[in-house]
Amino acid sequence: MKPPDTIDVNMLAPCGLNCMLCYRHLGKKPCPGCRARQSEPDDYQRKCVMRACVMERGLFSCADCVDRPCKRVKAFGKRYRDGYGVDLFGDAARVREIGAEALLREQITAHTCDSCGHLINLHDGICSGCGKQHPIGKGRTRV
Repeated sequence: MKPPDTIDVNMLAPCGLNCMLCYRHLGKKPCPGCRARQSEPDDYQRKCVMRACVMERGLFSCADCVDRPCKRVKAFGKRYRDGYGVDLFGDAARVREIGAEALLREQITAHTCDSCGHLINLHDGICSGCGKQHPIGKGRTRV
């Protein structure tokens, strides 16, 4: 999948992940993103406790919460930092500094394949176009 020309801030998941770089969005049947199903029954919304919490509090994302980082966000952030090299705490600070659209744009630029121009999956570092492995996500080179 090629990077979008315009950035939709609704592709920033409530937890802070960039849905445009998620393996589910870049798959054969692209997921529309975590915010796309807000009109669906409560069952779907309860599947993601961070999303439910953000919605209950009337926030855009966990980055906006005065109680951050909560225990749940700390555990999730550690899992993504250790497993995929994604710094959700740094990203939250960046959102507060430059805004969601600018952060998403930076991430898209950093996750665009230099070989074919398609987006690179943040989870395993594989390009959605040519399949090239990049040193990010689970495929990153560890020191």
